[in-house]
Parts: sequence; structure tokens; C-alpha cells
Amino acid sequence: MPSKVKREWTRFGAEVKKLREKSGFTQVRVQSETGISASMLSSIENATRAPKRNHADILDRVFAAEGVLIRIWLDVNDTAFMPDWWRDIGLLEREAVEIREYQMLIIPGVLQTEAYARAVIRPGRPWDSQEAVERDVEARLERWNRLRGEVLLWFVVDEYTLTRVVESRETMGGQLDHVARLIDEARIRLQVIPQPKVYHPGMSGALRLLDFKDRSPVALVEHLAGEEIIHDSDRVRHLRTLYGALQGEALSLEESAHVLRKIRKDYRDE
Repeated sequence: MPSKVKREWTRFGAEVKKLREKSGFTQVRVQSETGISASMLSSIENATRAPKRNHADILDRVFAAEGVLIRIWLDVNDTAFMPDWWRDIGLLEREAVEIREYQMLIIPGVLQTEAYARAVIRPGRPWDSQEAVERDVEARLERWNRLRGEVLLWFVVDEYTLTRVVESRETMGGQLDHVARLIDEARIRLQVIPQPKVYHPGMSGALRLLDFKDRSPVALVEHLAGEEIIHDSDRVRHLRTLYGALQGEALSLEESAHVLRKIRKDYRDE
């Protein structure tokens, strides 16, 4: 009985075969050069077996692919092991020309450092293996690299997201340094809603707004089991109004950057 094709890996397999043939390698020669058996390589090229990360690293090196296979592996791995709701969101995020996000509890995912992301993901996934957690950490970090170069990124966060220590002061300090660098490089715009505030329009939860060049905007709202994509124009309009109200509650860009740096300095002084 023929092996079933794993459709998500057909792109990777086709690229491996193209690079191998361009290099003039037979499958047997690849085996002698890399230790990857000819049968395994054949399965990878035909997408009947999923390659591991070390396969991508080795094959990229032997074919002098300059990271092409590694990038494809990460791209496929991102979607292959994610729940269905995240696959659609990931694609939308990559197509967006403007992304606006509000968070009240944690640093927005696309801005997270490796240590911070791991510290956030691990406690909420006690049933998953460390391998699964690491896979999701890697996928989260790759989100930044897959954004359009010219995308506008605007964030509003509660001050609590900056003062709440996630895992350790070292992890939190590194995270705040990362966000400060992105602000200094004009890669992002960040506004902080100062605390304490008794109540404000964002208390119902996090949200994201995505705008595109050639399609209608969408909104994303988080819940315990994932994130919901909202296409309905009236609901999207209401959430855009809500985001504007949150910006009105927040400090200016300059004042917000000052607050972030002061909090970071406080960590160093203690």
C-alpha cells in the first residue's frame, strides 16, 4: 500500500528535489554526504514523511541553499502543528499592511522574546510535551519575520503588562529592552494605559485589528481556547471604535516610551 502524501510538506519536498537535481546529486550521494538514507530522502522529496529540523539544516548546508530549506521548514512547521484557527490567523497577519493590537495582561505575542514567550506558553500547556512547547515558541518568534516589511504596527497595552514580572526579573528586563529597541528603531508604535484605572473600555479582553490592501479589514478577539476572526463589517467597525477609545485612555507615544524606560530602570535599581 503506497504511503500517504503529507500535503503540508509537498512544498518542502519539491524544493529539496529541485536543489538536489540542480546540484547534480543522486539520492545515494546525498546519503554518503549527509547520513540521511536514500529511502528517507525519497520519502521527504515525495512528502510521505515529515522532515525533522536537523534534516532541513543538513540539506540546506549540503546544497548551499543559504537558508531556503530552513525557512520553508519553519514556515510549514508553523502551520502544520498549529490548530486550525491559528493557521488562518497566521496567514491574515502576514498579508496585513496595518496591525493594531490591545493587550491588558501580557506583552503582545509578535513582540515577545524567546525567554518571555516560553515563560508565557509553558504554564498554560501542562498537558503538552516540552518539544511541543518549544515548537510553539519557535513559531511565535517567526511571526515577526513573516510580517510585511512595510506593515504599520501599533500597540496599546495596560501598564500592568510592563510591571508584571513573567518568570523572572531577568526575563522581564530582556523583554522590556527588546520593546524599547523596537520603539527606538521606529519599528513599532506603543501607547501605555497608566495604572491604576478603575475601569476602561478594554476590560473585556484583548483584540487585534488587521487592515489589508485588497480586502476588507478583520478583527480578532481572544478567548480561552484561541482567537476568533470577525469579518462582519458592523462588528469590525464597533471594535475599531473601541480601539480608538483605548488610545484615548492611553498616554502619548513619547510619554509611553518614558514610562517603559522608567519601569525598566526600576528593575535595574532593585
